Amino acid sequence: MATDDKTTRIVDAAQALFLKNGLRGTSMEAIARQARIAKPTLYAYFPDKDSVFRALVERLIGSWREAFLEGLRGDGDVVARIAAALTNKNKAAMRLIGSSPHAEELYGEHDRSAGPQFKVFEAEIAAAVEHELMLAGAARPKLMAQVLLASSAGLMHAAQSPAELGPAIRLLTERLVGPEIRG
Repeated sequence: MATDDKTTRIVDAAQALFLKNGLRGTSMEAIARQARIAKPTLYAYFPDKDSVFRALVERLIGSWREAFLEGLRGDGDVVARIAAALTNKNKAAMRLIGSSPHAEELYGEHDRSAGPQFKVFEAEIAAAVEHELMLAGAARPKLMAQVLLASSAGLMHAAQSPAELGPAIRLLTERLVGPEIRG
């Protein structure tokens, strides 16, 4: 679907409403009203609420991918760059969804209707981390990438605020990756 002004308005409206009211508490009528378009216009762009949600997820994944790659391409050694990449990605997700009273519902919906989109994204991230670890000489880059991704996701869910996420992910990466590539 080509992105135009109405699509952007619809997805912006849906994001605000999903975060405020949850997915179940948001109707197509409410999305149309928030986007300042007629309901038939909304249906011309999206056949149902799940389609709107998937479009929102696609946009979010794009911004999270940019944040991840910015960290991975940044300055420093492989430990610093992987830590920055994982921190950027997880902070972006935490800032957006973590502030919603409907975070659990939205996370659950992410598995149900947008699962394939997230699986592709997570596979891209895992491959990028694995590649960096392989270049740095890690003995088991695939396993290490899996542990880093799972652990950083756990840290995101356990963190009380985005501010404490960066130090925790840096410590995890230093302790896990540092000895592997320096030893």
